[in-house]
Amino acid sequence: MRATGQRGELLVAEKLIGQGWSVAPPLGDNDPFDLLVNKGDRFLRLQVKATLEQHSYRNNRPHYQFQLAHGVSSKKRYKAGEVDFFVCCALDSHRFWVLPFKAAIVTTLKIYNGKVSKFHRYEDAWILLEK
Repeated sequence: MRATGQRGELLVAEKLIGQGWSVAPPLGDNDPFDLLVNKGDRFLRLQVKATLEQHSYRNNRPHYQFQLAHGVSSKKRYKAGEVDFFVCCALDSHRFWVLPFKAAIVTTLKIYNGKVSKFHRYEDAWILLEK
């Protein structure tokens, strides 16, 4: 496992444990999710996406970028039923975005500083896991 991904998973797990969730890794190596979480009678599969820092390409505004797809050479979208939520984690600032699977409508999620988009409402939206 890459260090960036592992750091993201550990930060997300720490955050969730602090909120009363039980957190476990998947049972198999080929499971499409990173964390299995439980609170009461609620069980969820989370796919954690992490980035080290903001990106800024060719005069573009700084932004965080997350790949909401999997695969080494050709990126494939996750399928319904494989993942319940994506949790995107910015390692440099410890910011988190909690997206329901249905809200992950792009394969490359870019969150720009200073520009409000439909994805900003998912920042620290941990409450969505309990609905």
